[in-house]
Amino acid sequence: MHGSSTFRRPITTTERMYFPMRELAPPFLMQLVIPGDGEIDPERLRRAVTTAAAVTPGARLVRRGADWIDSGTAPAVRVALGHTPQGPALELDPVLTSPIGPTPDTTVEVLLLTGDPVTLVFRVFHGVMDGMGMVLWATNVLRALRGEDPVPQPDPIADQELVARIGAPGRPAAMVPRYRSAVGRGRQRRGEARHLMRHRRIAAAGPGALARVCALLAAETPGTSRIMMPVDLRRHDPALRSTANLALPLFLDLAPGTDWTAVKERIKTGLRERRELNQLANTKITLVPDPVNRGVLHTTNWLGARFGRNLASATVSHMGRFTADELAVPGFRPTGLYVLPQHSVAMPLLFGLTEFDGHTHLTVSARNGDGIEARLEALLDRITDLLESVPAEENSADSRR
Repeated sequence: MHGSSTFRRPITTTERMYFPMRELAPPFLMQLVIPGDGEIDPERLRRAVTTAAAVTPGARLVRRGADWIDSGTAPAVRVALGHTPQGPALELDPVLTSPIGPTPDTTVEVLLLTGDPVTLVFRVFHGVMDGMGMVLWATNVLRALRGEDPVPQPDPIADQELVARIGAPGRPAAMVPRYRSAVGRGRQRRGEARHLMRHRRIAAAGPGALARVCALLAAETPGTSRIMMPVDLRRHDPALRSTANLALPLFLDLAPGTDWTAVKERIKTGLRERRELNQLANTKITLVPDPVNRGVLHTTNWLGARFGRNLASATVSHMGRFTADELAVPGFRPTGLYVLPQHSVAMPLLFGLTEFDGHTHLTVSARNGDGIEARLEALLDRITDLLESVPAEENSADSRR
């Protein structure tokens, strides 16, 4: 695109919040990870990225003042020869924790890890896309690798414009730092990783995974838990084609002992009443200079780490269900798909769930601190045991959440 036709959209209040995070919680990237069997030729991948980006301008954005504009430059493809994600402590992986490149204002990058297994990693600064936008971008690249036409995503629309058009039905939830975490609190130490990143592959994909995880977190947390569930706003306009930030939270305030079926009913009620649309008003706090925004976020992290007082107990997001058949490309067949959440100073726990060919991937970014790692691993063990105990025969398309 050139001249007056260049893709451009305003940076929203939600997205303004993410700029200081790059300094406070580096690398502050969402990362979609696809391991698989076979090989991918780097030059073929670069061509596919260029083809997909040509109809997905959200993958080529750079900041210019108060706007995102299409740079016209496709995301870089970086090859890490012989590398494979180094778990379980993924926060120590030198590739996954590296800055996005090739320049500081880069917003999207693709990694090709050529170890065993060969792994594709789509890395995205949350300021330009939400999780579903990242999935749309990645699947466009896979389409191009198959020789298919990518699905154009030309609409310069994000949450602010969409909510203004369809309206919010009520008032936003009060944001007060008073919620505890299922892993407690711990003082952060110099020289220690400020965030942890973990991944579990669970040998089951039964119904209600998201609701069950929320209920377990509430059971493990003193007092009322506030769980933040991102909701894809594209559901309000199915014709919309945009990779921008189009997710707002549905808040679930849960007492210990709340059954997962009750959680599921609360989710259904919240979605039916469109409550997520109310939460955009809370992002207006970001309409301050970046240094002030940075100071607010720094204080939020300190309150959570030292005193266990958080704006929410956790974020839990279900990113979808996938199969190897739908994602395979010539010479490469995926064996999984999972999302590594961005680190956050505003939230103690960010969970991601995906389902892939009969199993579940569970990932989490956690604010680190004294005693947190052991408590996090124990919590992940309990979640794994819970989800593996769900009978597969209960499975149904409308009960997964």
